[in-house]
Amino acid sequence: MVAGAFLAPGVAHAGPRDDLADAYITAADQLNNLDLEGALASLDAAISNALNAGLAGDPSLAKMYAMRAGIVWSLANDRAAALESCLEAVKVDYNAKLPIELASEELTQICNEARAGVTRPTDAVVHTQPPGTPNADIEFVAVANTVMPVGSTLVMYWRTVGSDAEHAGVEMVGDGEGNWGAITITASEHGGKDIEYFFYAFDPTQKALANRGDKQNPLVLKMDENAVAPVAAGGDTGDGGEDKGEDKDDKDDKDDKKPRGKSSLPRVFINLGIGTGLGIARGTAELTYEQYTPGIPGAVYGTREQACALERWYAGQQPLAGDAFAFQQHLIEVEPVGATPYTPGDEAARTAFATAYDPGYCNRRHPVSTGFALAPFHITPEIGVRVGRALVISLYGRLQVVTGSRVFTDDTSLDRATSYNTNVRAAAPPGQQQKPPFTWAIGAKAKYFFGKDDRKFRVFAGGFAGYGQARLRVPMNFANDRNGNSVPDLGEVALSGPLNAQGEVEPSTCTAVWPYHAGCTAGAEGDVDRTLALNLRGGTDLDDERIDTVVIGPAMFGALFGFNYQLHKNFALFAELNIGAWLPDTTSALFDLNVGPAITF
Repeated sequence: MVAGAFLAPGVAHAGPRDDLADAYITAADQLNNLDLEGALASLDAAISNALNAGLAGDPSLAKMYAMRAGIVWSLANDRAAALESCLEAVKVDYNAKLPIELASEELTQICNEARAGVTRPTDAVVHTQPPGTPNADIEFVAVANTVMPVGSTLVMYWRTVGSDAEHAGVEMVGDGEGNWGAITITASEHGGKDIEYFFYAFDPTQKALANRGDKQNPLVLKMDENAVAPVAAGGDTGDGGEDKGEDKDDKDDKDDKKPRGKSSLPRVFINLGIGTGLGIARGTAELTYEQYTPGIPGAVYGTREQACALERWYAGQQPLAGDAFAFQQHLIEVEPVGATPYTPGDEAARTAFATAYDPGYCNRRHPVSTGFALAPFHITPEIGVRVGRALVISLYGRLQVVTGSRVFTDDTSLDRATSYNTNVRAAAPPGQQQKPPFTWAIGAKAKYFFGKDDRKFRVFAGGFAGYGQARLRVPMNFANDRNGNSVPDLGEVALSGPLNAQGEVEPSTCTAVWPYHAGCTAGAEGDVDRTLALNLRGGTDLDDERIDTVVIGPAMFGALFGFNYQLHKNFALFAELNIGAWLPDTTSALFDLNVGPAITF
């Protein structure tokens, strides 16, 4: 690490940026459903609201403009409108990327033209200093002046001027789509003192991509002593409040003295609930390995990615090879497949290829964009016993019977030779759906019922805690990978290197995409592989979007609110909202709404 020992996550900027993130997800869903007009309307409304909220020039707008460029180009081949949107995107993030599903060759050229019309920033990390208000929180925003691969991080190191402590490294929070990040240093953290700080961008291997400032030459934000932090508004409670409070207390005292009869609340509740949930998805997808996007300017695809793709295909649903030696043995085993690429015939060549294998890198799962996601359908059996007049203690289960996932890969039940010929090197592989395991959780609840004993309708509140897992349904915003080479089928290409001015392959800068081993080869053999990849890409259904899951848990606790409507002494209807925190493997919040009948006695 460059400086500072501990890397803590930054504090995200709420409000308008969150609204943009929600709008982007909505537009992506509409796009996946081929509702291009609806997606365009969602983007335009979100951009307008963001501009009105003071986000003009903010890098969080880059992905909105980039998607807008792709949609207006797809709708009507409107070059001028697409160029205008691309221009707005690169103004706020010079290296803004197009969504993979919209990144056609023509649109990429249009956006490159827009980029050429903008002066590239000279700073390796673009940053405008915020005002230094001594008694207020201060937000820092920075944009790396480079293309940051998926899994990269932008880190700000800071400390107060004059401090002897190491610079604290804080990971800046972005949107997972661009090259920017933001954090907020609270007033209690900086204590009104001047701040010295610097930025570093790291790739997924923690290699520095760019920096602005360093330990010896930090940027310094000086506080403005004349600035006054806003003071929270307040007010008194009004005249007579104390007397009214005393009257209420007197009334309550009188009520407490009244004798109470036997409670009419049932002694036992057997709830048979069904429900749905809404949670915050974050982290990485459960079943999807980190996908590669060769053919996109700036995308990383080399020998290491080739090795990952081959080993993932070989392993299927089993663990990947743990080291280069085990990977080399797999290469020997798949050699008889025939034209299997990157399995050289002699041991020395296999050893050289195996050295590129990185198990930690290959095991990575694809990151998801943080945001709300559904947990579509579950059942919640529960049995509770009343203790006292109004307190019910119960045991319950949460059995998630629908996750909504739709992940297709190559058919892992086939032997490798058959898989290679019918899936991997097929123009229209059928693929095999991969489904997550059954999802369950168990726990205990405590509910306190309010209202008079003789009322049929009673509201309640309480808490719960338990153990288990929940799964959130997460659209990945790219296609499935039915041929199993870790490249979404709608982005399939045979080579990652660029073509020259004559449209010919430059072998010195080209890396073939597995399994198209001749992708970088000129002539008929190369044409076959390149055509095969393009046929797979062109024949992929636009609706074949990958929908994966994010697992949260395994511990949870939270609050609950609801009502019970007693239709008969042995039958009731209930509805309940559970607001829970799930941790620690993937920390999240989950809102479950459960309804159903209850058998009571």
